[in-house]
Amino acid sequence: MRKKKNRGSNLLVGIFVVIITMLTGADYDMENNVMSISSARPVLKKEIKVNAPDVQKMHFIDSIITASYKKGLFNGCVLVAEKGNILFKGAFGYRNIKTKDTLSTKTPFQLASVSKMFTAAAIMLLHEKGLLEYDDDLRKYIPDFPTNGISIRNLLNHRSGLQNYIYVADKYWDRTKVLNNTDIPALFKNNNIQPVFPANHHFNYCNTNYALLALVVEKISGFSFPDFMKTFVFTPLKMKNAYIYCKADENFMAESAIGFSCFIRGGMKAEIPDYLDGVTGDKGMYASVEDLFLYDQALYQNGLMKPSIIAEAFQPSPDDNGKTKKYGFGWRIRVSDDQKKEVYHYGWWRGFRTYFIREMTDKIAVISLNNRSNVHINNILCQILWYGDHPKGDGESEDNEE
Repeated sequence: MRKKKNRGSNLLVGIFVVIITMLTGADYDMENNVMSISSARPVLKKEIKVNAPDVQKMHFIDSIITASYKKGLFNGCVLVAEKGNILFKGAFGYRNIKTKDTLSTKTPFQLASVSKMFTAAAIMLLHEKGLLEYDDDLRKYIPDFPTNGISIRNLLNHRSGLQNYIYVADKYWDRTKVLNNTDIPALFKNNNIQPVFPANHHFNYCNTNYALLALVVEKISGFSFPDFMKTFVFTPLKMKNAYIYCKADENFMAESAIGFSCFIRGGMKAEIPDYLDGVTGDKGMYASVEDLFLYDQALYQNGLMKPSIIAEAFQPSPDDNGKTKKYGFGWRIRVSDDQKKEVYHYGWWRGFRTYFIREMTDKIAVISLNNRSNVHINNILCQILWYGDHPKGDGESEDNEE
C-alpha cells in the first residue's frame, strides 16, 4: 500500500530512480554480500529427492535473482516451493543497508498490503467459530461508525465504497499523535466523511476496509489485534518470526529488516514509521519468507481452518464476473488461459516491496520480500512462476492500490 501520487510525475521520477539505483547499487558492496542457498547452505532438505528438471529450475532461480542483486536491483529474501518442497531459499544483501547487517531467510519484513490476507484469516476464524456472519452489518460490531449498510463481506471484497483513511487523516488528523484503528470511526464521523459510492456497487481497493476488519476482530474477540494474531495464527502455525507492529506499542523487533527508499539527491534513506503506523490490519504485519511458506502449507493442509472455510478466501465476489480485477478475502485472484488459478498479493509501504504468489493448480509458491522500495521485480517473479512455459506477461501490474 502507498499513497497515490500524480501518475505523470511518477513516470519521470521512476526514470530517475532507475538511473540512480544503477549508479548507487555498488555503494553498498552488494556483490560481496550475496548469501544465496546455492553457495551458503543446502537448497533442499536432505530427505527430498530432486530430479533433473528441479535442479535446472533451482539453478535458474538462483541465477536470475543473483544477477538482479549484483546489479543493485534487489535486496531481500526469496523462497520458491513446489508441491510442499522448497526448491530455493535465499537471502541477498542487508537487513539494514546503512549498518550492513546481513539478512537471513528468518528475517522479518514489513509485509505492507500482504498483511491483508492474514487480517482476512482472522475474520474467517471468527466466522468458523460462529461469532460473525459475512453479511452482518459493520455497525453491529462498531456501532459508532457513521455509515450503515456496509457488510463484513463488502470490507473483505473491497466493495464498501469507503474513502481511504490515509488521505482523510492527512487532512484532518493531528500528526503529532499516533492514529489507531479505534480512532477511525470518530475520524470519519467528526469530519462527515461520506462513501464515494453505495456499498457493493463496485470494487475499489481501499485500506480503510482492512483497518476496520482488524477493529472488528478486537471488538468480537476481546484481544488486541496483535495478540489475536499471535495466539490464533502465528503460534499454532509456528510462524516464529511473525508479529504485528504498531507504533503506539513501540514493539518493533530489533532483528527485523529496515525499509529504505531511493532518493534522487540523497541516495538511500531509511524509512521512519509515523502517525499512520499505529493502524494495523491493512499493513503492519512482519514475517519472514519461512513464515510465509508455513502459512502457504497450512492453507493446503487445513492447519488453520476447515477446507470449506479456506476455499471461500479464493472465491471472487459474485459481482466481479467479467471484471479484470477479482478479489476474494485478502487475495487477488487470476485464472490464466490454461485455467491455472493464481492467488496473490503485492505490498508497498515504508521502503518495503513484498510479493506472495500461490499457483494453486500445481501448488507453486513464489515469495519475495524486499526492503528497497524502488525495486520492481514483477517480471522476474513471473519468469520463476511460469518457468518452462511460454511468457505470458505480468497479467496485472503493480499500481497505486497497495
